Amino acid sequence: MARTIDRIDHASILDKLPDATNARFDAFDDRDAVECLQGTRTELLQQIMEWAMSPSQKCIFWLKGMAGTGKSTISRTVARSLKDTNHLSASFFFKRGEGDRGNAKKFFPTLTRQLMLMIPVLRSGVHKALHDDPDIVSKSLREQFEKLLLHPLLDLDQLGRQPQAAVIVIDALDECEHDQDVRNIIRLLPLLQKAKSVRLRIFLTSRPELPISIGFSEIANHGYQDLALHEIPEKVTERDIHLFLQDRFAKIKQDRNISQDWPGDNVIQKLVTVSVPLFISAATVCRYIENAKWEPQFRLAELLTDQAKYVSKMDKTYLPILMRLLDDRESDESEQQQLLQEFQDIVGVIILLADPLSINALSLFLGIGADQIGNRLNSFRSVLSIPGNRDQPVRILHLSFRDFLVQSGTKFHVDEPKKHKKIAHLCLKTMQNHLRKDICDLESSGTYRTDVGPQYIRQYLPLELQYSCRYWIHHLEQSQDLSSGIEDVLLFLQKHFLHWLEAMSLLGLISEVVGMLDLLRTVVLGDNNSVISEFLHDGTRFVLKNRQIADEAPLQVYYAGLVFAPRTSVIRREFKSELPTWICQFPQVEEKWSAELQAIEGHSDSVQSVAFSPDGRLLASGSDDKTVRLWDTATGGLQQTLEGHSGSVQSVAFSRDGRLLASGSSDNTARLWDTATGGLQQTLEGHSGWVRSVAFSRDGRLLASGSDDNIVRLWDTATGGLQQTLEGHSGSVWSVAFSPDGRLLASGSYDNTVRLWDTATGGLQQTLEGHSGSVRSVAFSRDGRLLASGSSDRTVRLWDTATGGLQQTLEGHSGSVQSVAFSRDGRLLASGSYDNIVRLWDTATGGLQQTLVRAIRARDNTVRLWDTATGGLQQTLEGHSGSVQSVAFSRDGRLLASGSSDNTARLWDTATGGLQQTLEGHSGSVRSVAFSRDGRLLASGSDDKTVRLWDTATGGLQQTLEGHSDWVRSVAFSRDGRLLASGSDDNTVRLWDTATGGLQQTLEGHSDWVRSVAFSRDGRLLASGSDDKTVRLWDTATGGLQQTLEGHSGSVRSVAFSPDGRLLASGSYDNTVRLWDTATGGLQQTLEGHSGSVRSVAFSRDGRLLASGSSDKTVRLWDTATGGLQETLKTNGIVNKLDFSQEGSYLITNLGTLDIQSGHENFASTSTHKNPAIFIEQGRWINMNGKSVLWLPPDFRPSCSAINGDLLALGHASGRVSFLRFHL
Repeated sequence: MARTIDRIDHASILDKLPDATNARFDAFDDRDAVECLQGTRTELLQQIMEWAMSPSQKCIFWLKGMAGTGKSTISRTVARSLKDTNHLSASFFFKRGEGDRGNAKKFFPTLTRQLMLMIPVLRSGVHKALHDDPDIVSKSLREQFEKLLLHPLLDLDQLGRQPQAAVIVIDALDECEHDQDVRNIIRLLPLLQKAKSVRLRIFLTSRPELPISIGFSEIANHGYQDLALHEIPEKVTERDIHLFLQDRFAKIKQDRNISQDWPGDNVIQKLVTVSVPLFISAATVCRYIENAKWEPQFRLAELLTDQAKYVSKMDKTYLPILMRLLDDRESDESEQQQLLQEFQDIVGVIILLADPLSINALSLFLGIGADQIGNRLNSFRSVLSIPGNRDQPVRILHLSFRDFLVQSGTKFHVDEPKKHKKIAHLCLKTMQNHLRKDICDLESSGTYRTDVGPQYIRQYLPLELQYSCRYWIHHLEQSQDLSSGIEDVLLFLQKHFLHWLEAMSLLGLISEVVGMLDLLRTVVLGDNNSVISEFLHDGTRFVLKNRQIADEAPLQVYYAGLVFAPRTSVIRREFKSELPTWICQFPQVEEKWSAELQAIEGHSDSVQSVAFSPDGRLLASGSDDKTVRLWDTATGGLQQTLEGHSGSVQSVAFSRDGRLLASGSSDNTARLWDTATGGLQQTLEGHSGWVRSVAFSRDGRLLASGSDDNIVRLWDTATGGLQQTLEGHSGSVWSVAFSPDGRLLASGSYDNTVRLWDTATGGLQQTLEGHSGSVRSVAFSRDGRLLASGSSDRTVRLWDTATGGLQQTLEGHSGSVQSVAFSRDGRLLASGSYDNIVRLWDTATGGLQQTLVRAIRARDNTVRLWDTATGGLQQTLEGHSGSVQSVAFSRDGRLLASGSSDNTARLWDTATGGLQQTLEGHSGSVRSVAFSRDGRLLASGSDDKTVRLWDTATGGLQQTLEGHSDWVRSVAFSRDGRLLASGSDDNTVRLWDTATGGLQQTLEGHSDWVRSVAFSRDGRLLASGSDDKTVRLWDTATGGLQQTLEGHSGSVRSVAFSPDGRLLASGSYDNTVRLWDTATGGLQQTLEGHSGSVRSVAFSRDGRLLASGSSDKTVRLWDTATGGLQETLKTNGIVNKLDFSQEGSYLITNLGTLDIQSGHENFASTSTHKNPAIFIEQGRWINMNGKSVLWLPPDFRPSCSAINGDLLALGHASGRVSFLRFHL
């Protein structure tokens, strides 16, 4: 039984680890690949095996050599020998253009899978890593390496195991895409020697290309040994090639019954001379001669005869093979031209493909029969790998064949730019023929990509279409001349742009699209066509805005993408016919794209700081979730997650060369990170308070840190040593910055001053006084002559660094200025404030240049990227300027009221979405709003301790009801509208005459905040629920306390009377609902079942049912007579308000309508009433009939919402109110 469980557990782990199966040394695809002939490479192989088995040798053996020198053959031989001796732990053979073998995406998961087979005790560590982070396999290389390999290996050291020798073989690292991935792999692998219980050795081969050479130079201190194959004495290589040829010719003679004296030592030596130093050349010659269709003697003679004609070794190797294609004495000139054309059409395409295609895929791509392609390719088996299965890819055996064809001056020359242009045309044609909306027939617009099985992808997106979608722009770029193809590209984009985005999203490649469009716009097309340039610019903005949701739910490019696109967006205009027909009133959107390029989501708490790398390719963000994240600024993709701090990350900064990142935290430390690998370089300890700010000197040798301990410290970044302690401030140091020459350091403090320090001596140079609030940010201009400071006094000041004199005071912000930064030329200064605005200033005049609405540092857990050039296009958001706290519909649904933290209430026309009235008068946030039953009055309760009554027709203030001494949390009208009740944080309830505004009663008795109030149907009783855990019943005529209902163990958040007034229901933070007898105060029922606080309660019209809404995201229906649970309805959101429909067949909630007749524990898919269920799902989706249909971008996610029939109102943190009306 234990073994069975272990096998199942192991299988479950393997299922979660992606595997580049073809990358193993003994993969089926490489079944014909040879190993070193016995007797060849003997010295080298012996040296490698001795290194592998010796406990004192260096961790890595790097075997480097030029193309064709036999590296892969040696790797296979080494791997085979190690496997035979049970010392091979894992292998990965890279091969460019071979899908998973051509990149590092599955490199570490593949190694981990193999290591677990050799070292079974690794499974628990790997299982824990996958359990803790199920998405680890899609994270950065560093995170994959640490969590899947390094940490599980280090955990084994705790078990006291005997050291075990294990070797990893990595072949052809130079064929891994992306130079940075290659360098990261080289940096990370030496860290494996930290593991002591497993003595790992890594045997690695590659060409000696620059990125790899640089990578190894960077790990010189970690220890590796290398050997260059092409530097092995030529005589040794000659001997081995000679032995190889002798062996292959002996097999040819035996197989074909040829005389033993053929071909003779002289011929063998000639072939050796031609081949050295490339084993690939000798192997190619042998494959050519071995062809079963021809006489070997004739083939060899042909090679020997022709070799003198050619200068290039590649000519000598490949041209005779190609010439055989035309060697048919019976064919005429036209037939030979036809053969050459077929060669160009088939082989010419194959050698330039970015990823190999099968014969069947090539047939559909090229429009040539599969049999015809197969027959033609049979002539090239010595240079191409042609599998028997026509669904397997055709591959080049060696890149030198492609190099020969594109560089050769022969009739077989492939005109590379011209051929790329042809392939690009084929890609466009393939996409035009196949791409369409919902290509996988998913039907539901909210279907997640992860729920689309690979079989559907293969069925609806065949390989030739996948290839075309991914590489069409690559081939356009390589064609170098697009003068005659621009119109074709424009027509394709105008018809199929969204279809292409959908396909790329389904393939998990949407993050590549931004770079592709940028390449198309800047490199390929230039400024040749303003129409297509405008389209591509708009398309790029569209993708940046929707990248995340397209990756999650591809069909949302047609829905959320278009619905929330600006009104003048080219994409919205071109594809307006794709707008969802089930929306009949669309939300108000901006006129044009704003300066915000994208909102990057990923942090789980507020983002406190952001910084760009010097080259602009990376963005670092520090968050209250204790992590630093590195993002690709072009795509918004997450590159690294830097974990280690035990407190909020308050500040981040890059070194000038971009190789280091510093972070300061509330854990009192600063940390230095390697940006390429994400590895922690230094932990700088010494401060006794939060580290609020960090900054590098220009040369990167010093780091400054400012802290709540009132001290600035200077650190040596190489050693982590403390260089200077700068004392003088009398308050927290919120910001630090070096002058460009590194001689000065500026520090801004809570003591309202800026100080300038000499970095060499630590001496104080200047104290800059003038701010009336704490200094939150400082920055030097590029020439060091100006210093900018931003303060909580809402101003920015510019100072002369030489004299300390004040140059400009920049006023305009209405909140604390948290950040300042100069443009590179020093002419502009950007300032970011708590007023949610970024402003751009002219440093010479102090004039305001741009206003960008919405802050860069976000409390919505996002990071936002802005385009400063288009800041002027930003529209002022009409409506509230603060978060919307509450919304409510009038009874007839014609009006919506919203209350906001901007101290206003607003009335909106639900038919048009237009703002009807702005109800100004409150001086504090509006917490609650309620309409009278006839809709003529609106009551608003506020933090300013007042209640105000407004005329909904005119917006005029009717009454200001004063008397409360704390925030007003809840308001409710009596049924006849004559009384208004208000519950407050002053622990009282007050009853007001709505006609006169007079205070009728002050109901005192609660000992804590009053959260909810409700009138009985006849208006004679009022119930109030409080944080003191009680419900109280009051006589509205006398104000007398009738009953105190005790029993709840948590705050009472909702109360409701039954229609006949005999029962009262109360919902509490103790997760229960209680039913009380209003006459006696006796507890009738305790309704238990919710797993979260109960936020709302309501009786059915006949009083037989009670509904309760909870933070557990369910609504429960109870029998009021028995207390029995009747039905549980899942909501995917918190129901804060609910009521029964008139006929009782469904519930009306703040999230939507719920069918209560179906008996299903979900929103009904076959509703029995005219209104399907519409609700907000997890704050991110609009859900209809139980299906997610429309994703809400961050700017449109509601802080509160209300639904009235077919109309959805969303109140936003920005102060805006949005309306969507649906066809039901």
